[in-house]
Amino acid sequence: MNDRALYRFNEWWATGSVRKNLTGTFRREDYAKWRELLGHRSILLFYGLRRVGKTTMMHQLIDDLLRSGVEPERILYFSFDESPPGDLDAVISSYARSVLKRPLAEARGVYIFFDEVQKARDWENKVKIYYDLYPGIKFVLSGSSSLNLARRSSETLAGRIMRVRVEPPLSFREFCRLRGGHDISYDRLRYAGDALEPLLSEYMEKGGFPELVGGESDGFKIREYVRSIVIDRIVARDIPEEFGIRDLDLLRRLTEVLMLNPGMIVNLDKLASSLGGRNRITVSNFLSYMEYSFLIRTVGNYRPGVEAASRKLRKAYPYLPAFHTAMLGGASGAQDQGRILENTMASVLEPEFYYRSGDTEIDFVLREGGGKAIPVEVKSGTYRKQDFARALQRIGSDRGIIVNRERWAVTGTDHMRILECPPAYVMAMDPQRVLGDLAPFHEVGLCSSFRGGGCPWYLAHECRIIIVILRYGACSQTWSSTRKTSNYYC
Repeated sequence: MNDRALYRFNEWWATGSVRKNLTGTFRREDYAKWRELLGHRSILLFYGLRRVGKTTMMHQLIDDLLRSGVEPERILYFSFDESPPGDLDAVISSYARSVLKRPLAEARGVYIFFDEVQKARDWENKVKIYYDLYPGIKFVLSGSSSLNLARRSSETLAGRIMRVRVEPPLSFREFCRLRGGHDISYDRLRYAGDALEPLLSEYMEKGGFPELVGGESDGFKIREYVRSIVIDRIVARDIPEEFGIRDLDLLRRLTEVLMLNPGMIVNLDKLASSLGGRNRITVSNFLSYMEYSFLIRTVGNYRPGVEAASRKLRKAYPYLPAFHTAMLGGASGAQDQGRILENTMASVLEPEFYYRSGDTEIDFVLREGGGKAIPVEVKSGTYRKQDFARALQRIGSDRGIIVNRERWAVTGTDHMRILECPPAYVMAMDPQRVLGDLAPFHEVGLCSSFRGGGCPWYLAHECRIIIVILRYGACSQTWSSTRKTSNYYC
């Protein structure tokens, strides 16, 4: 290992501080929780999509450590992203020899940050050895492949590691704060549509990538960034390196099909045939690689009375709506706006299911704590509530949500209630509050049934209703990680 590479990554050894352009001024809403995890003995692993800010967050943690009095020489940062498969042992040996100038067994209060660690050879076994032998070292790791990191960390580092998924790139609330200082309280969101609707459209186009939040307004440059810096890099580099695939033409064609068709129902036989008669199993494997690499997300077909979703006919969405618009180029039209809004809600809600049977289809099916189905339909234009009500009957649910652009209402009969949800910008701004901040209840006569007392602000005159509730808990901005990781902090 060339010592100069270490010095290049660790300027604070000479300056005593981290450059401002590496830390930025914005902190994610969960940053304080992440910082607290530095005090735990366990290995800390951050993973998520490329360009979501993992490297910036690591430099922010380093900056905080320096400000708290940790000696600069006790903090090592190294990225395996821009080099051939790296030798983790060589990095640590060079650091101990040239900087610590002492055996690792004598090291105390040392912090080692490894970025894109999945690119280092045999990283999980080597980190395990260092963790077990040298309790004075705290490891903070990051990576961009959920399969590699999840499988290897769970098999080798069980009981030693805490995994934290960093996503989405920025929540809509964070995007608004960073974009223009908008930090509107939940009970006043109803009056903020003129300000927030344009920001939601911008958020969907930019994908919440921090580097795009500034003054960039050129649609071509935005789409080119998302396509070349994120999508193309995952397709041309990350997936081939991680999974050893050679058929790049098939991967590119499959990516294009799925990016251009949000909510596409994946029929493997038809899809394989349309791609030139490719092998069905190969196509299925490629879809899994794309999902593990955060290119797409899939939703299973819900079957009432069955715990698991049907394995057949899953729906696939671009992981972010910005992936769809980037692949469209400048051709997005009115017809695509409905798809983009649906894709946005898929990213915000992270549903496990949709429903399709015969001519009845529901965009998403969420489930509350007791397993009760909560259908969600996303509409960007006009719609018939009667059709949605019939769909609820088919699925055996007495309640449902319609996400729309404008209307606010609760309607129904004695046996069914439909919440025409606060407009999409409210759902995107605070999904936890809309879906989870109300205590589950049946027929309500007292406003005190709501957590904290008082009627929900958008139902101030509708207290005697049956309302749709999905309770994930009161933890801010990280509820979606609950299903993905075993380590979750409130």
